[in-house]
Amino acid sequence: MKKLVLILAAALAAPAAAQVAPLNFETGKLLPLTSGQWTYLPTATGSEARFGSVLAMRCDRATRVVTIERFGAGPVPLQVATSSVSRALPAGGRLLASDPLLDAIAFSRGRFLVSGGAAGVLAIPAWPEAARSIEDCRS
Repeated sequence: MKKLVLILAAALAAPAAAQVAPLNFETGKLLPLTSGQWTYLPTATGSEARFGSVLAMRCDRATRVVTIERFGAGPVPLQVATSSVSRALPAGGRLLASDPLLDAIAFSRGRFLVSGGAAGVLAIPAWPEAARSIEDCRS
């Protein structure tokens, strides 16, 4: 009996598993926004929109590719959910600039969600910096 109590206590004390991406945007609206600010920076190859120290969207004009990177996650597949679409991205997060998911991110109602790696779901505010970097790859 004592052994069972110790096992149960250890299980309850264990850290919670990393959050799994919400099944839909409506579920994700319950999450608090991730703290941070968007910044936009033109680069020699295109531009970069960065949200704090957690996320970047990079435009490579020459290839017309937008890369979405979650810092600290490594090259793992990401899940992105917006107010209109939810989709898995391949490891590396590379999308053609014409991909409709990028429009969904730019026009998402107030936020979009990103999950992947060991950390929980990010609720990122949908501000103009991301849309600007996406547009850089299209023009």
